[in-house]
Amino acid sequence: MKDGRFEVLYAEDEEDDVLFMRRALESSCASVSLTVAHDGEEAIRLLSDGWRPDWLVLDLKMPRRSGLDVLQWVRGQAALKDLPVTVLSSSAEQSDMARVQELGIVEYIVKPVNYEGLMSVIRRLCSRWGVA
Repeated sequence: MKDGRFEVLYAEDEEDDVLFMRRALESSCASVSLTVAHDGEEAIRLLSDGWRPDWLVLDLKMPRRSGLDVLQWVRGQAALKDLPVTVLSSSAEQSDMARVQELGIVEYIVKPVNYEGLMSVIRRLCSRWGVA
């Protein structure tokens, strides 16, 4: 936490998903500061610059570098090895879920199809993060 704000890096290439995430966080847990990486390469660049968020929320299907690429890179960095990660992806493929688990991530959430579902996910994440 920095300046009383819980810092989340959200790696997501879909602008609508970013917009809905911002709105959901603003209404559910305003103490969260959201930084967005629009592809996997940008996420790695942000994390390479020495910034360490409190949590990483990661989409798997992104351009330039996939979420799995980002996850593998994060787990290979000593300073980020224990960074908490939640995968929030539209992919419900068992192979994606299995690969994510191999990399030590147990929180895999399939993106909800509506805003009410997203609000439920956000409330659960905010509770897990201990922020309001």
